[in-house]
Amino acid sequence: MTTTPAPTRLHTYFWATGLTTLIVLGGIVAINYQLDPYFIHQWQTALIKRPSPAQQKISPWPKTYASSRYRPEIVYLGSSRSEIGLPTDYRPFQGQRLLNLALSGASLGDAINMLHHTSWFHRPKLVIWGLDFGWQFREKSGNSDFIPALVAREDWYPLKRTLLNLRRSLSMAMTTESAKILTNSDEQSCPSLLAGYGQKAAQCLELIMATEGGAAKAFAKIITKGDPQAKPADVGQALGLLDRVTRDYCQQGTAFRFFLHPVHALAELSYWQNEWQALDQWKQQLVQVMDRRRQEGCDIRLTDFSGFNAITTEAIPQQTGRDSMPSYWEHSHYRSEVGHTMLGRMLADPPGAGFDDFGVDLSGETIAHHLASFQRQRIAYCRSHPLETRNITFCNDHRQ
Repeated sequence: MTTTPAPTRLHTYFWATGLTTLIVLGGIVAINYQLDPYFIHQWQTALIKRPSPAQQKISPWPKTYASSRYRPEIVYLGSSRSEIGLPTDYRPFQGQRLLNLALSGASLGDAINMLHHTSWFHRPKLVIWGLDFGWQFREKSGNSDFIPALVAREDWYPLKRTLLNLRRSLSMAMTTESAKILTNSDEQSCPSLLAGYGQKAAQCLELIMATEGGAAKAFAKIITKGDPQAKPADVGQALGLLDRVTRDYCQQGTAFRFFLHPVHALAELSYWQNEWQALDQWKQQLVQVMDRRRQEGCDIRLTDFSGFNAITTEAIPQQTGRDSMPSYWEHSHYRSEVGHTMLGRMLADPPGAGFDDFGVDLSGETIAHHLASFQRQRIAYCRSHPLETRNITFCNDHRQ
């Protein structure tokens, strides 16, 4: 009887184990890649019509892939406010390639990287860009899923992206999501971001709001506790970055429509009650950037939708007794119906034609009057809403 030497048996065991592991890992990658639970390599495929969880994960991945394939002529940039509020079904844009490339938690740097990425394949002719004061106005990334490797910087990006997608398909998180799809245990209940050309659908927001307690709960938190935001760490550096980017793209013929988001008046007061002077200075500095570009011949505008106007002072659930609001999901995010009005206002020629007090075009000629009016309206709102603003320091200081 012949006995196999121990070293040979051990060698065979390791080979068998290694081969089995490779087969299993290959199978996992193949399943994950085929099911693609995060839509990381889909564009205009049947798969993007598959229902998605209300909170779609790693959204920079599907959006960067989609932009590399679709090569949009018009792009939206900004944070979740732009992603939710700027409609991709805006009628005047029909027939043009439009993509909402805004990201949840996006910083100024994230928006610029997304602009650079999509421009690698096709330079947009129009960029509509929502700006956020506070910690998001910085070069450092605000969306942790928007890794530098997703940004196109070389001609072999399609191959690089395929390798990135395959590597992502090996992750445990993606495997878990695939298993949920295979067992029908995933909470897939709303359209994917790509199905709406990058805009988060109203169905998703309705589910999220139902889970989180609705608009009344969100406003109750603002009224009782407030939600103060941190001002930018280095406004000068971020403004310099914005200055360089707008100059570069303006020279290439891109038009810009920048805007400040219409968060609800109570949120405006709560966010910046101790930083309103820094906020005013920031607006003045933005105006200086825009004016320089206009003097150089750029088609660029900055419109301020924030403050105390017919939209932002909408009665809250605590006043109306209703569960929802016509213009807002909660204090920070506005509905796409508001976004339709904003687009019309920003694209009107001449600026502001046919619109009321919602949206003020800012320039060196208008900024001083606007800020003075803003301050008067801020104080007036405090005095006309004593119950809602009772825990806001600025209002208590200006109540009389």
